[in-house]
Amino acid sequence: MDIHETEEQQVEALKKWWKENASSIITGIALGLAVVFAGKYWLSYQEQQSQIASNIHLGMMTALVSEKETLVTEQAGNLIANYPDTPYAPLAALALAKLRLANGDLASARTQLQWALDNAGSDVIRQTVRLRLAQVMVAEADLDGAEALLADASPDAAFAPLYADLRGDIQLARGNIGGAREQYAQALELMSQTAPGRQLVQLKHDDIGLPGDGPQ
Repeated sequence: MDIHETEEQQVEALKKWWKENASSIITGIALGLAVVFAGKYWLSYQEQQSQIASNIHLGMMTALVSEKETLVTEQAGNLIANYPDTPYAPLAALALAKLRLANGDLASARTQLQWALDNAGSDVIRQTVRLRLAQVMVAEADLDGAEALLADASPDAAFAPLYADLRGDIQLARGNIGGAREQYAQALELMSQTAPGRQLVQLKHDDIGLPGDGPQ
């Protein structure tokens, strides 16, 4: 067999293969490039959104410190409506809840806190929101709801005494003096001697008498 004839046959076979497969290969390359560029665009878009949300959040916090309630409400609403997937949206809901509580609107505060809890990506924010939401529930006399909410929690060392303290408040509201004192004692045990709020917990613990006093 002539070597040139073999080479020509190989070239012809390659041309035939390319003709049959070129379309799918080009399509595959195009799709691959599209995925790469789309991924880069999405990451860039996400970073841009996060930066915008960060700036809005900074303005909201400045307004909150300055007690500009209308501006806080506007900027917090903007974050929740337009940047819900950023970590700043749950913080905005927390700010709104604070305003609503200051105005005595427990129902609205509870709504904001529930939204923050459902959308929080950070465990620290989640624990903070859960604690505040349970406090609002206690204020609304929804003791069962508050108790169930705390039962779902696994607080870390920083939050554990705060949760125990609130469980004490719930038991006290139920008239369970012994149970309340036990929870306050647990909170004190978990707190350092210099922890903020320790004195208040100690007063609540000492003020309700000895274990067994009152209904159990």
